[in-house]
Amino acid sequence: MNNPIKLAGLAAITLLSIQANAKTFYADVHLTHLQPTVSEATWVRTKQVTPRYPLELAKSGTAGCGVFKLTINEQGKTEAIELVSSIPKRAVKRPATKVIKQWDWQLVAGKTPVAEEKLIRLDFCMGGSTLEEAKARCVAQSKMACSG
Repeated sequence: MNNPIKLAGLAAITLLSIQANAKTFYADVHLTHLQPTVSEATWVRTKQVTPRYPLELAKSGTAGCGVFKLTINEQGKTEAIELVSSIPKRAVKRPATKVIKQWDWQLVAGKTPVAEEKLIRLDFCMGGSTLEEAKARCVAQSKMACSG
């Protein structure tokens, strides 16, 4: 089997086999402002950084969610991030916290700059044959309980 032509042919067949078995997986991350609502907030997000789908969940094809309590100080900086609840317990906290730290906050016009606690929910959803289906699954999932 040292023939280069045979080896190249075998490699091409293997590559075609891998490509034929490859599937496309669609996923989405959905943010819900629980408290205060966007219309009641003192601070609103200006830097729209969406969390990446947690690798542990993606590898297993699993959906998940996390509810986080954030404290935004008088200068509009995120001071504290606390995981309130999540499903599954461990996979959501680290990637979500990493992105939340990158968010920038802007004072809503007409509001006084005071510290504000926020309760947000991030849903990580996978499935469907299109991105739109994955987004729809995420919206539906965001209406379910996020505690185990």
